[in-house]
This record gives sequence, C-alpha cells and structure tokens, in this order.
Amino acid sequence: MKQRLSVVAILLIMAVPFPVQARSLTSLEGLEALRRSFAGLQDFTAELTQEKQLSIMKKKLVMQGVIRFKKPDRFMMVLDPPYSGVIVLKDTVLEQRLGTNGERQRIVLPPEQGLGRWIGAVAKPVTSVPEGMEVRAEQLAGLTNVVIRPAQGGQLKELTIVLQQDGTVRRLELVERAGDRTVMTFRKTRKNVGLSDADFRLE
Repeated sequence: MKQRLSVVAILLIMAVPFPVQARSLTSLEGLEALRRSFAGLQDFTAELTQEKQLSIMKKKLVMQGVIRFKKPDRFMMVLDPPYSGVIVLKDTVLEQRLGTNGERQRIVLPPEQGLGRWIGAVAKPVTSVPEGMEVRAEQLAGLTNVVIRPAQGGQLKELTIVLQQDGTVRRLELVERAGDRTVMTFRKTRKNVGLSDADFRLE
C-alpha cells in the first residue's frame, strides 16, 4: 500500500506545472538578439492575425491576412474581408488601397523613417543603446521578448518583439502615444523563399 501511495505521489508531483523562471537580458543582448534574427534573413512570408484597439473605440478590430518582407526595404500586408486592404512599403514610399475597390493612396515618409535605413541599422553589430532609447529583454520558455521605448518625439511609444528560438518573429505589439495598440501574431512563417520585387506590387 505504501509503495502504491509513493508511486501516486510521484505522478501527482510530475503533473504539477512548475513555474519557469525568465532570464533577464541586458539591453545590448536584447538588441543583439534582434540583429541576429535578421542576419541570415533575405525574405519571409507568413499568415497574420492583427488585433487593433483604437483609443476612440471600445471594440477591438481583428483582421486576418498575409505579410511579406524582402531585404533591403520591401514590405507588404494583404488583409482579408471584411477589412480587406493592401499596404505596400518600398523604403520611404507607402502605398495602400483600403477595401476591394478602394482608392489608391500614396504617402512619402521622411528619410529617417525609411525601412531600408532601419534594416541597415539592425544589420550592424550592436555596441551601444541609441541615445534616448530604453530597452528591456528576457528569455522565457524558448522565446525572447524585447521591449523598446524609442526616444521622445515620435508617434510610437513602445514596441514589443517576441522571437522564437530560430530567430523568427512570432509576435509584434505596437503602442502609440495617442493610445492606439496593435498586436500582430505570425503563423506558418517561411523564410528565404526567393521573393522578388514583383511580389510587392499594388495592383
């Protein structure tokens, strides 16, 4: 009887989930983890779930779609109905069409906000944290979480990036100073599939 009880006790102990301790990283280690995630990446495509909470609305908007990225400066997001739309970013030129037959819009961003400049910055070895920027990072259950608070002055208040063990981005969360929050979760990510500029056209 005692032996049976001992076996049952061991099984019960094994069934109880023990808390997993997060390992804190320094700011430089967090930024270096981001750099490494892009080091061997030329392009990627993934399915996307985007949750957007506007400060002026109580209802959260949940959208499905796909995204594509290609070095050095190409990005595309295609959203499915009922929030259908297409957004294409070519360095500093953003083009979008909202709705199935919506009007095409074109916006030119300032040079310092260009995608190519940002990708170029994260490609270099990280030796210091940019002035005015705050970075927190930790590793937990095979994931690396990096939280970045840019210097004052921009629209973005906080950016959270969650990386998987292979460096693939699993989740992005953007908090704007106006109170809007956007969470992007990626699935079925495929890296280095050979995307061309033709895959980033706004038809």
